[in-house]
Amino acid sequence: MKKIVIYSKKISDVSNIKKDFFDVNKKYLDKALKENKLYTQQIKRKNCKNCNSKINKIIFKSHKVDYTICNKCSHLNGIYEDSNKFVNKIYLTEEGSNYALPYKKDFKLRVKNIYTPKVIFLKKVLKKKFSLIEIGCGAGHFIKACEKMKIKATGFDVNRELISIGKNYLKKNKVELVKEQNIYNLIKKSKDDVLAMISTLEHLQKPNIILKHIKKSNIKYLYIVVPLFSFSSLVENVFNNVYPRQLSGSHTHLFTKESLNYLVKKNNFKILGEWWFGTDISDLFRSMILNSNYYDTRFLKIYRKYFGDHIDDLQNVLDRKKICCEVHMVLKV
Repeated sequence: MKKIVIYSKKISDVSNIKKDFFDVNKKYLDKALKENKLYTQQIKRKNCKNCNSKINKIIFKSHKVDYTICNKCSHLNGIYEDSNKFVNKIYLTEEGSNYALPYKKDFKLRVKNIYTPKVIFLKKVLKKKFSLIEIGCGAGHFIKACEKMKIKATGFDVNRELISIGKNYLKKNKVELVKEQNIYNLIKKSKDDVLAMISTLEHLQKPNIILKHIKKSNIKYLYIVVPLFSFSSLVENVFNNVYPRQLSGSHTHLFTKESLNYLVKKNNFKILGEWWFGTDISDLFRSMILNSNYYDTRFLKIYRKYFGDHIDDLQNVLDRKKICCEVHMVLKV
């Protein structure tokens, strides 16, 4: 099976959904700083999240959190552990309900513009009929997109609020609540062809353990979507008064092209498909707009003429260099 590699997507697909990042920047920023403060109260991380090598010296600080890059696999690590206390606070307590709030809006639009293209990409790569299980399904947007395309799929998540949202929209496919300690057993017993982890792997306390369980299961293909250390992270490092979408809160570490290649090789996976795209230039645009000095809103039209209208073209450069803020990968287990 020949590897499929594609790049980029239109920023217009997500710009309306992400409009809140402009309108209520302070609200999102305050939340991120609160989560970051909790994170910095955890014990120091001793080993790389990806390859388990000894952690290196601090390289930079972003929104009050220190980070380093692994010498062995080039993975970006926050220097604190995502402990049980931290994870429970972010996902399962009252803050867990707050974590679900953004996903209550625009459910159908998210399914259409964000998640249906993911299903199309997966089908394009596999070129065969398949059933699917998703770990970390959130509110079930991807499961709903599968349902619309007549793919049997079941999603599981630890957040009760998110599962409750998803159940209101699904008819044939299902989303179910699962306790973290039962996830490995779900994978072991699954008879599905594909296991999807869309924006999930980076949130797991021990990602390498779940990959070992996948290797021992009957799962044939793994579909992952992960955020990357990218141009967006550099933008966030400069604009400390803007909500950091890439490095904050539940993102305590980030993959790179190199650290993903290390993960693939270590687990003896085979890459069947890659889709590289990001919103790095959009993040720069947002940060510059929020820090602009102007007297008349007509100035915003100038910004769009000289910058905003060219975001897709500029982003395509980063996507093709594989230094964008997100990648989709379909792996043969």
